[in-house]
Parts: sequence; structure tokens; C-alpha cells
Amino acid sequence: MATGTGKVDIGSDLVRKAWMAEGLLQKSATSFWAPYKGKSFDSIVMVENDISASKGHTVVFDFDGNLSGRPVKGNTTAKGKGEQKKKFSDKLTVSDYRYVVDNGTKFDGVEIGDLSINEHSDSRSKLADLWVRSEDQAFFDLGQQEAEFGLSFAAGAFNLDAVLKIEQAVKTGTGFSTTPAGITRRLPLKPFALQGGEAVWIIVLDVAAKAAFLKQAGAGAVLQTADVRGNDNRLIKGVIGKIGNFLFVEAPTFFGETVGAITTNGYYNYENTGVEAAGLRQKDAAGKWTGEAAYNGIAKTSRCLVLGAGAFQKANGMMPDYKYEATDFGKFSESCLETWCAAKPSKLIAENVDYADGKVAGYNYGLVFVDVAV
Repeated sequence: MATGTGKVDIGSDLVRKAWMAEGLLQKSATSFWAPYKGKSFDSIVMVENDISASKGHTVVFDFDGNLSGRPVKGNTTAKGKGEQKKKFSDKLTVSDYRYVVDNGTKFDGVEIGDLSINEHSDSRSKLADLWVRSEDQAFFDLGQQEAEFGLSFAAGAFNLDAVLKIEQAVKTGTGFSTTPAGITRRLPLKPFALQGGEAVWIIVLDVAAKAAFLKQAGAGAVLQTADVRGNDNRLIKGVIGKIGNFLFVEAPTFFGETVGAITTNGYYNYENTGVEAAGLRQKDAAGKWTGEAAYNGIAKTSRCLVLGAGAFQKANGMMPDYKYEATDFGKFSESCLETWCAAKPSKLIAENVDYADGKVAGYNYGLVFVDVAV
């Protein structure tokens, strides 16, 4: 028997969850990050779905390293000199979140000539849309907040020479303006493979950084069209063009409000940011970001992102659930999307030994930031 006044029977747990999952699937097509998601370390966003109860709330990712040892020459004894196989890992622990909407009353719906606003189908659509925007913002914010290797360019200096400097740093692991404490040389950023197999790095720009780049002499002429199919042939959105192995993508602009820390210990704080539109933030001279109460927009910096494989990790716990609660004999009601999830950048731990030269562990692996004064 149906509960409440909606069009769908939400009394069945299986029906309700499948119905909510269907709505999320429909909305996910609008996600900026959809083409970059996958289940392996070759994706920019590694996603682990539907963690079983037997695994608890923590997901462990482990990765093999390549061999890098020297051979034994001639008759020199080789026994006991075998290289230890390198093993790296990372983990994240999910939390539970609830997105809640007030359905209003039938009386309110009649008054504004919109009876659908009180129905479960309308609530599901709006909650699914909010969740997709919230999840998208997690990766924009994690990239901007947690990237540790970076380069900075003054106003008017984000040009073709800057791209060459970025390319050199990404491919050699050195030459960065900013590095994490104790690590000056990292392995090159691992590229992301397009559907056709081409390996690229994604440079995500906001509209101000794009304008600053295209104003420079010759910049527009060298940007080429590109095959922008991502994982599972999904179209990468906002592509501006391609220079060498760099695919330039314009990201939308963030609109919303943040009431606390954007991230904590590398994890994204979903509960602290209300997302009107997901996208990149800008930083002012005091280090405050768009959406924070103290942001003043003076001497702004656009923080762009260079993304490679294995940049982010995302875990989804139990299947998202739609819940409904009526009060006062069904006069008033609220609908809720409940989800168990966590998102953070990949920060690998060396389970035995790291590489001697190009370090892999101890920093956010697949991210480089590019600050452009705008």
C-alpha cells in the first residue's frame, strides 16, 4: 500500500531504492565529471560502488609499482639480491549524508497552479539534481584545495611559454613553483587515456583563465580540435582545444555558499557547501575562496587544474535511498535522499619502499594546480 500522497509506492525498500537510483542515473548525464570516472587507477576519478556490509565503511585501494632495480652482471652472485616488489595503497572511509526537501502541501500547490510540486517524482528529480551538483563540486574543490605541486603565473603571463613550462614540469616531475614539504621531485603525472587510446593530461580552466590565455598572441591559433571521447565513449564537456598532449577544458563557475572548512584531512566536507552551480572557485588576495563569507574578490587568482590518472577516489556505500516523512495526518511532508559516500584525492602510502628518485607516495598523486592572476 502506498504511503503519503505521491505517485509512486515508496513503501517497498527495493522499489524505493531502485526508483531513486534510476533518477540519479538520469541526472548523472549532466555531470561535468562523468567522462572521467571509472573503476581503475587509469581513470581520473576512481569510483568504488555499493560497498557491502561485510566490508564496513572503509575502502582500501592498492596499487602495484613498476620494477626499477639494476641487473646483476656476469658471474656475480644474484641470489638474495632480488628487488622487493613495490606496493602502494590508500583508503577512505565513507560517511552518511541526507539531503532534505520540504514538499509543501496540496493547498500550496493548488494556489500556485502546480500540483506536481508536492509529488514524490518532483522531489526525487530535484534531490537527484542537487546530489549530482554536490558530487561534482566535491572534485572541483578537492582539486583546488588539495593539489600540492603547482605553478603560478602573473597577470598577462599565462601564454604559450607558460604551457611549455607546465608541460616540462608535468613530464619531468620538477620545475614547480610550489611543492609539498620534503618532496622536490615526483614521478611524471600519469596521463589519462581517451576512448581511442590517446594519452592526454586534462587542463581545467575557468572562464577568466581561458580569456587570459586566448588574449595572448598566437594562443588561439595553436589550439586544435580533438577527439574528446572519454571512458565508455562519454563526451567530455567544455573542450576548448588541444596543444600537444594537453586537452584544454573550460569548467563552469561555482555559485553557492560555504559555511565551514571546504576539506578536512583531505576529505571533502559535503555538509559545509550548498551548491547552486558546481564549478571552479576563485581565490582573493587574502586566500579566501568564492562562496566563503569573507571572500572580497580583490586581486583574484584563478586556480586551474592539471589532471592525470588516479587523481581522485570516490566510494559509494549502500545504494542511495529515498525516504519520506509525513506529519499532522499527512498534511505536511519532507522527502530525503540518503547517501553513504566519501571523496578525496589519491595520496599513496608506500607499503614497503618508495622509488629512490621520483617519489610516488606522500603527496596527492594525480593533481597539479596552475594559479593565474586575473
